[in-house]
Amino acid sequence: MKKVGLLATGSYAPERKLTNSDLEKMVDTTDEWITTRTGIKERRIAADNEDASDMAVAAARDCLGKTDLRPDLLISSTATAERACPFQASIVANRLNLTNLGAFDLNAVCSGLVYSVAVAKSMIQAGPYRNVLITASEKMSMLTDYTDRASCVLFGDGAAALMLSSEEPEHEILATELGLDATGSDYVIMGGREDYYLRQDGRKDFKFAVTILGEVINRLLRESGASKNDDFYIVPHQANYRILESAARDNKIPIERFIYNIDRYGNTSSASIGLALDEAVKEGRFKKGDLVVLVGFGGGLSWASAAIRW
Repeated sequence: MKKVGLLATGSYAPERKLTNSDLEKMVDTTDEWITTRTGIKERRIAADNEDASDMAVAAARDCLGKTDLRPDLLISSTATAERACPFQASIVANRLNLTNLGAFDLNAVCSGLVYSVAVAKSMIQAGPYRNVLITASEKMSMLTDYTDRASCVLFGDGAAALMLSSEEPEHEILATELGLDATGSDYVIMGGREDYYLRQDGRKDFKFAVTILGEVINRLLRESGASKNDDFYIVPHQANYRILESAARDNKIPIERFIYNIDRYGNTSSASIGLALDEAVKEGRFKKGDLVVLVGFGGGLSWASAAIRW
């Protein structure tokens, strides 16, 4: 079986910041209330004329600038595409002058980037593809109700990109897992006929996230032949810092093992893991031999995970 590795990462965040102080002027909330319940201090908001595809292109350029290889397949993860047709991957490929490649969109909401990693790995191993570019881009602000103080404090905009390859698989993807608990399919809803804006059952979502995060981490550690005494890091979906804190406590994992930047970006849905991963790579957080575990969870209720040997 061909080895598949993570070759490069990239990211993009809009310039505009929406701080907790700004939100205090918009809804009945306070910086203390938001920080205590979510860990979020600020989030990035795309310009009115800036679409999810624009952010995907910027993140992809950042990623492609770190390798000479060019993709023969493009997967664009998004739940906030500005159009149904042309699909986002087509727009991104055109803007990047990519030709003679396969391309499609994937929507698994907050789990989308890691779903894409699992799909890309399988397609490289089973088919003719060698280099797969993944973009994860979300304009969550277009679906956020800024009169709903429970949800508007959570979400931000941004994009990330990854290049997977069988040609230079230094950071090997050891294992992946995809999952869904469809009994919770109505816990997170957005873009519907009755109510366009995002609505969620926060309590049920929180409980699911803490439980599945712990279960998946423990499974991937076992499958990768690692233990909690080894050097490993977890790059989770950035939904709520309290979820990470609870999962760390319940599973006796030091919070320092979790890579997070939710305080500065908020919840950017499928882009969040890639944003945090790219930031950690740029900071040199990982050393050769570390195990890096990506875990997505969210609407659906879905989850996805990938273990990478750095």
